[in-house]
Amino acid sequence: MCAPPSSRPPPARPARTAGPGSRSRDDGAVPPTVGSSPVEDYVRLDIPAKAEYVVLGRLALAGLLRSRGYSDEAVADLKRAVTEACSNSIRHAYSHDGGQVHLEFRVAADQVTVCIRDEGAGFHEDDIDCPECAEVAGVRLSEGGMGISLIRAVVDEFDLQRPAGGGTVLVLTKRRDA
Repeated sequence: MCAPPSSRPPPARPARTAGPGSRSRDDGAVPPTVGSSPVEDYVRLDIPAKAEYVVLGRLALAGLLRSRGYSDEAVADLKRAVTEACSNSIRHAYSHDGGQVHLEFRVAADQVTVCIRDEGAGFHEDDIDCPECAEVAGVRLSEGGMGISLIRAVVDEFDLQRPAGGGTVLVLTKRRDA
């Protein structure tokens, strides 16, 4: 889902979007579909792993969803999920100043898919706060915060990955309101 580091544009490059009817970008990062629906809009944003930049991801996502007619409730839910996911990346992935959080938003006619990726140390089992998350991540449950549980509560699909090369990838899907 999230483009690997080798296919990302350099950090100074602005986020790119693909409009209606778009196929794939020149770097191959945009698939022609999300689920079974063609991608109508795509935004990728790399932000510094600092709390003050999380608002950029929230604003970009909210603007994109509102322009595509998503309900206020769906927009609020996804903004909350992105805030929690980015905060987790900042808190758990990077123990020092530095690093980036990579966001991708893909909107199709029937759903939006959000990918949050970092290249940091990842989380430890103490960071997992729900049995389903621990099972997905392949670690045992311990007492912890509520960030991942909150994210799971507001999205339709949740996929937490720990790539072999390090970091964490979180893919969230929310279907359009019926």
